[in-house]
Amino acid sequence: MYYNTLNSFKNQYNPNIPLINLDNQKSVLHHINFKSNFKMNKEFLSKIRSEYQRENEHQNLLLNNSSESFKLNNESDEDSQDNKSFNYILIKDKENVRAKEVIVFFHGLNERSWLKYLPWALELHLLTGKAILMFPLAFHINRTPQSWFNLARLKAISEERKQNLPGLSNSTFANAVLSTRIHYQPHKFFQSGMQSYSDVINIIKQIRSGKHKFIYDDASIDLFGYSIGALLAQVLMMSNKNNYFDKSKLFIFCGGSSLDLTSPVAKAILDSEASSSLTDFLKKLFSSDSPLTKPLAKLKDLIEINFLEFLSDYNNNSELRDKKFDELKDRIFAMALIKDKVFPPDSVISTLNGDKMKVPVRTLISDFPYEYTHENPFPANEKLKEIVDVNFRNVFQFAASMVG
Repeated sequence: MYYNTLNSFKNQYNPNIPLINLDNQKSVLHHINFKSNFKMNKEFLSKIRSEYQRENEHQNLLLNNSSESFKLNNESDEDSQDNKSFNYILIKDKENVRAKEVIVFFHGLNERSWLKYLPWALELHLLTGKAILMFPLAFHINRTPQSWFNLARLKAISEERKQNLPGLSNSTFANAVLSTRIHYQPHKFFQSGMQSYSDVINIIKQIRSGKHKFIYDDASIDLFGYSIGALLAQVLMMSNKNNYFDKSKLFIFCGGSSLDLTSPVAKAILDSEASSSLTDFLKKLFSSDSPLTKPLAKLKDLIEINFLEFLSDYNNNSELRDKKFDELKDRIFAMALIKDKVFPPDSVISTLNGDKMKVPVRTLISDFPYEYTHENPFPANEKLKEIVDVNFRNVFQFAASMVG
């Protein structure tokens, strides 16, 4: 099932083909173009950049002007056309021109391809009968600048980090770009998150206005969030912009905890310095004595920032977070894995169920009878394919029963 489906996608999936007929002959995969019109508040960005330029001045001195790390840090996000104009995926029934029910699917941090997730999305589609809208986070998947795929450059950046940062751990070519960006300019994590949020809202707005070619204006909209994608889904549910998510349900897989309770130090996610820089930044960003308090306050009318604050620091506004999760308790469901070191089950429970387990958000702690990681819960190992298939099916049957 999973193993065979993954191999099938490896053989037939092409991101440059607008329409793909899937093997079951009942479903199709559309690539739909979208143009982001997101612009961050200039005053806030100017202030945040100046603060971190001063704070990281001693670290920036370590970077040679000709180094790949230095060049990466001086690339302008605003100039990235790959991130501004991109395709998202819609998997739907072949017979129906427009879908009446949709699940918006969010992936994990530092992903460069949809391949891993296509079997997940197809399974969710087949089990629920709902269309699956696979949304790429800003600067991820097919929104990634092409220069970030240059293997020689990635290896050079990783080696530069190892040489310049004593005690650095888990630095690899796979996480070198994201680690460098977040280490020296952690505000880009916040900025990319805000862009991802804005883009999703604009897609929903397009649907509700009747302008989406493949989705009815009154279609039901549910959410599936994996890893960091769960954070975006939680903010969408909690802020409920324009009442778009009044009736939505959310299924969380391997995610759900506040960011300070996660441990994203992994060879495929972030290295140790980047993780530490991000944690420090988020604490400073939302602290009462932060030099960023005034410019941030001007963004507070964007209600989503308030909920991002609740989900960044476990001890920050925990009562308000618990109150909101209590309001959503019948529409949020989560599954955490025992061996998940990035989003540990205890952290997920602490966040979703609140202080002293007062909030009854349904959270299932599970395990698989084979070696797995947060990044790879379903290893594509031919020797394990039968037992992986069983557990893959169990996870998505459970997910389908929650949001189906």
